[in-house]
Amino acid sequence: MKKILFSLSVIAAAAAVITGGTLAYFSDTETSTGNSFAAGTLNLQVGSADPMTEHMAFSSMKPGDAANAAAWLTKNTGSLAGKLTVAVSTITNNENACIESEGDSTCTGPDGELGANLKVAFWMDVDKSASWTSGDYYLNSAGTKVPWTIAETLPTAAYDILNNYSGKTWTDAQTNIAGGSDAGNFRVEYDLPIATSNIIQSDSSVFDITFTLNQQ
Repeated sequence: MKKILFSLSVIAAAAAVITGGTLAYFSDTETSTGNSFAAGTLNLQVGSADPMTEHMAFSSMKPGDAANAAAWLTKNTGSLAGKLTVAVSTITNNENACIESEGDSTCTGPDGELGANLKVAFWMDVDKSASWTSGDYYLNSAGTKVPWTIAETLPTAAYDILNNYSGKTWTDAQTNIAGGSDAGNFRVEYDLPIATSNIIQSDSSVFDITFTLNQQ
């Protein structure tokens, strides 16, 4: 009986040694903490403030006037890349007043004639140099984007009658504008031909330009 009890004690001791050895193996634990998901941002700024507050307002225009009407810095202040769409609203032409020198035949309705005579160009000065250089593009009245070609000045073809831009949209005029980067200076040039007659006196043209940045 004593031999049996001794044998059982030996077996139990051996089991304890084996178990203890298993618990003593090397180990290492790593924990990933603070895991989270966060949405990026897509934010367009046109001009010096966000939201946009700038607009063109010209009065007392006369035949022969030609100049730059706007140069709005256009940039993606968000963190995600985007593509730019530009749209011109319906253009409203107002007669405003019938000046005697216009002649009675031009004052038969509420619509003025300025939009049918004023020439305008919409273009993006990508490098913000105020010059027509490589990488720049203009938006024509057919609703398409025309890239720079070898020329030192904005092409004559970039200008068209203001009314011809009415309701036009240029989808994805500029793509892959990275977060935190500029698209360039959006510029508007105008030219009221010297040959324009008295029919535009007191007339005005009113329209909106809408800039939209969509996720790339």
